[in-house]
Amino acid sequence: MTHREERMEAAKGLTRGVSGAERDSGWFATLLSSIESSVSRCLDPYVPATRLVAREPEAIVFDAPATLILPLSARSPEELDNLIWWWTNVLEDRSVSAERSCAIAALRRHHGHRAAIVASSREGLLEGLRAVAAEKLVVWCEPGVSSTHVRLAVLHVRGKWVDWRSLYGGKRLRLFTGGA
Repeated sequence: MTHREERMEAAKGLTRGVSGAERDSGWFATLLSSIESSVSRCLDPYVPATRLVAREPEAIVFDAPATLILPLSARSPEELDNLIWWWTNVLEDRSVSAERSCAIAALRRHHGHRAAIVASSREGLLEGLRAVAAEKLVVWCEPGVSSTHVRLAVLHVRGKWVDWRSLYGGKRLRLFTGGA
């Protein structure tokens, strides 16, 4: 007996002379089956989630590149120059995550002398760091990045409060993992 036939039989039981308890249970069963069939129509065709997720995280390719913000700050202009030099050297190492580097820079304590680089890749961050160092810029943005992220970088440079924890999470990150 198909699902539809079961519902029809239950509906017939409602119209025949059936006792109150039996009628109530038949009505409820009919209601549940109609809800179930409505839900199943919305979910068909069913595609297992395992087919939608790549096995290796490196295989996942997103349509739009992620926007990275590298906020920098120091107590003096000389320290800021040193910090820019340091981050350039760190990001040239391909074993260091660019996303984690941005999160670490954002979640540290910020001082009065500031700069920010907004890019969509490691190469963009490196180009921005070199441009900030050479031209003494305070904000460098790669063309085509999100305007929301550019606004966050400008707020940072102006000394305004930016909620970096909501952007990068509140967990403690380590730039280099200790090897034996």
